[in-house]
Amino acid sequence: MGRKIRLAYGRGWHDLKLDGTRFEPTVFTPVNHEPLADPHRVFSDKAARPSGVSPLAEIARDHSGRTDVVIVTADHTRPVPDWLLVPWIVEALGVGDDQVTVLVGTGTHRASTEAEIERMLGREVMNRFRVVSHDCRDRDGLVRVGQSRCGGTCWLNRLYVEARVRVATGFIEPHFFAGFSGGAKAIVPGVAGLETIYHFHRSELIAHPLTDWGRLDDNPLAALSREMVGLCPPDFIVNVTLNLDKEITDVFVGDHVEAHRQGCRRAEAEATVRAERLFPVVVTTNSGYPLDQNFYQTAKGISAAARIVEPGGAIIAVSECSGGLPNGSEFEAILRKPVSSARLLQEILENTRTWYDQWEVQVILQVLAKARILLFSSLTEDQARAARVEPVASIEQALDDLQRGRGSSPLPLALLPMGPLTIPNPPA
Repeated sequence: MGRKIRLAYGRGWHDLKLDGTRFEPTVFTPVNHEPLADPHRVFSDKAARPSGVSPLAEIARDHSGRTDVVIVTADHTRPVPDWLLVPWIVEALGVGDDQVTVLVGTGTHRASTEAEIERMLGREVMNRFRVVSHDCRDRDGLVRVGQSRCGGTCWLNRLYVEARVRVATGFIEPHFFAGFSGGAKAIVPGVAGLETIYHFHRSELIAHPLTDWGRLDDNPLAALSREMVGLCPPDFIVNVTLNLDKEITDVFVGDHVEAHRQGCRRAEAEATVRAERLFPVVVTTNSGYPLDQNFYQTAKGISAAARIVEPGGAIIAVSECSGGLPNGSEFEAILRKPVSSARLLQEILENTRTWYDQWEVQVILQVLAKARILLFSSLTEDQARAARVEPVASIEQALDDLQRGRGSSPLPLALLPMGPLTIPNPPA
């Protein structure tokens, strides 16, 4: 008896067909809630009674004269519905359009194209407000705001620091470094300088056992982000949770720590699942577009699968990678270094000077130390092998090959159809 499982892939789905006599599938998915019937009303109600801070209108009135507002948004790699959130925020502030700058928080990512910005923000927002992309390498566009207790200097975007009112938006989902996205991450690393981002992503933090999915309070990387952002915090955040169709299921507004923590509790309840065993094979996605647009981001889905794969097992990552590795990136250059994966991981761990984008490479190498990684994508064979993974032209054929080694015994496998939107916890 066969079974069909839909896997998120690019802007659509890949239907995986499994022979029930040869495979024993266990599917792990997050809870998928209905969208809010009127998210604007929910936002307005909560913005009038925010967590830990004054309402937006009062924040704006506290500044005499012109109120320059900066609203920090995510870039093209995140599905934050900023075309909705930005106008709602400006309406609640009660300021003129000419007083607002939308600052796209790119971190170390490339600048979003105009077409990508239009997809993120919508043409109305682009026409109404000034839109600027953060550049982590532009020293003239950065301001030093202080230093962390562990010695890291915090450089933040000048527009953000010098604004009279600072607001940040975000989408709360599981995150393989910070526990959850959203909150302080909009600022560090979102609009931080390269030196700060290097400190935030240094190898010892990425390798720390508590730098992990779903961990917040005891996560050293998340704690560092909160500490650095506390040196120049946003006045207000607007974070949302989304369902699998990327529709708003709830809104969390107010203080960047308190409101975010409320949203994380909901996201944790929706995303966390318990596996009764480890699996010889795990099939994962990267939750489709926009997160699966390159292999750099695909480290997230691979990392989620690694939580429940047996040592020596195999992970099949299903990720379109329409934007390549990205090709010509520092990420690709590190992956192509002519050394073994074990040696490259050792170099990263011993490196006292962080390389640009080494943190995603480190995650992939840490997984490769535990399991094989097979990749179903649009990458060429050369690109996939440069990424140190095994390209497959067919998920079904790859599974057939893995099952064949078991003879007549069915192959137990786990499937994460929405990839990193799920936190699969291994058996206790």
